[in-house]
Amino acid sequence: MDPNSKKDEKGLVINLIKGDPIAFEKIYNLYVRKVYYFALRYLRNNMEAEEMVQEVFTKIWENRKNLNPELSFSGYLLTITKNTIFNDNRKKVNHLAYCQYIVNYIQSQSRDLEREIIFQDLMVKVNQSIDNLPPKRQEIFKLSRLSGLSYKEISKKLDITEKTIETHMRLAFKDLKREIEPLLKGVI
Repeated sequence: MDPNSKKDEKGLVINLIKGDPIAFEKIYNLYVRKVYYFALRYLRNNMEAEEMVQEVFTKIWENRKNLNPELSFSGYLLTITKNTIFNDNRKKVNHLAYCQYIVNYIQSQSRDLEREIIFQDLMVKVNQSIDNLPPKRQEIFKLSRLSGLSYKEISKKLDITEKTIETHMRLAFKDLKREIEPLLKGVI
């Protein structure tokens, strides 16, 4: 850039700082192609490069009071363009990561809910199967598995031998397995 152009640029920047829309329009016309092609090199998409030009010049206008007319406006403009591109890319990456997190979370919750529903259904069937056991076998099973009593404690409570309790438990497990196993095939 020759000295006169540098001086003209400095004058335009000073007027821009003051809020002169004509100075802004002249700066825009001077640099729009440079910013566009610079953005296009990074973005490789015409539409995104055009949007980037608008975003960069909007930032220039909004932050005009912070401009330093002593510094190279061209260099400042390209730095803003580069930073804006990188910040937008970072936002896109963060947005994609966040969306993926949400999708994974929803899928996880859905699987957990599905498992909970299957478990609840299975527990209903198990309880129904327990209720279908013969009365004595049902009583022994509930005392052992639901109340947590040992065979010896059940023997004393019901006044029957531990061997009888073992037989009832073996038969209870056999009956429950026969009823529950088909249900598990669809789940596991």
